[in-house]
Amino acid sequence: MISVMGISYKYHKNYTQSILIRNFDGKISVDDIIDSWEFLIDNGMIPGQLEGIISDLTNCDLNMDLNDFYKLINYLRNNAKLRKLKQAVVSQNPQTIVFPTLGEQNEHDLKIRPFSTEQAAVNWIINV
Repeated sequence: MISVMGISYKYHKNYTQSILIRNFDGKISVDDIIDSWEFLIDNGMIPGQLEGIISDLTNCDLNMDLNDFYKLINYLRNNAKLRKLKQAVVSQNPQTIVFPTLGEQNEHDLKIRPFSTEQAAVNWIINV
């Protein structure tokens, strides 16, 4: 596991080639999320066989509004490597889960889906 600025990264124990998990802790902004994507890209942590990334927001305080949401969506749209990945977001907080829900409903060119558990996110990524 690697941890940088309140975000830890690990590959799923059973699907090490297919799923990367990002756990966010503390106060998180859209810039932190974009920086996290940049960290993954810069450090070669998104290999070609990776199918999806789980972003676990369960233990964070997400500071995001609609403008921030569109900033993140534009970033994801403009990165071919990220656009092809399934992006599962785990949260049980209504103020947080609204953003991946908007992504799923409105951004059909991106594969974004909200989940309340990590296992449900894993099942979606590996198509169980």
